[in-house]
Amino acid sequence: MELAGGIWTVILGAAAVAPLATFGVVLVAYLTYRQKSQADKRDQWWKRAQWGIDSALDDADPQRRLAGIKLLVQLIGSDLATPEDADLMSALAVGIQDQELDRHELAHTLQEGVIPGARPRARQDPRHEVMLGSRGRTAVVDSAAAARILREAELLLAADVRRSQT
Repeated sequence: MELAGGIWTVILGAAAVAPLATFGVVLVAYLTYRQKSQADKRDQWWKRAQWGIDSALDDADPQRRLAGIKLLVQLIGSDLATPEDADLMSALAVGIQDQELDRHELAHTLQEGVIPGARPRARQDPRHEVMLGSRGRTAVVDSAAAARILREAELLLAADVRRSQT
């Protein structure tokens, strides 16, 4: 009889611990699910960022370049973006601005509207002014697409600054 009483004591003791063990298993499963979910979201974020970076560096297609930069501006504002991602986007934006300025910025004589040796022509102003706050100056470029790209790159830099302040 004593043996039966001992077995019942063990069974009742195990029954008292069972809810706690079940809670522990559920907690571990939930934390694992959350970690996997976050990793999957981050993976998708990075795939979008890769497309955005590839597109932003496409010199042949200004519209694709613009779309890539716009996507990066949106992505950098996400909670999934890390400080290292922000640094990467910032460096990318500066590089894109440098390329666009090298290719499209008008020389001083063009800014003044005087082209040595050129005949005056009908009013067809190729000037597009873009305020580059990150550089503390206004750039004048010869292409509307270049102006839009410079503005979006400026937004990408501003998004990085806002993110680092929070």
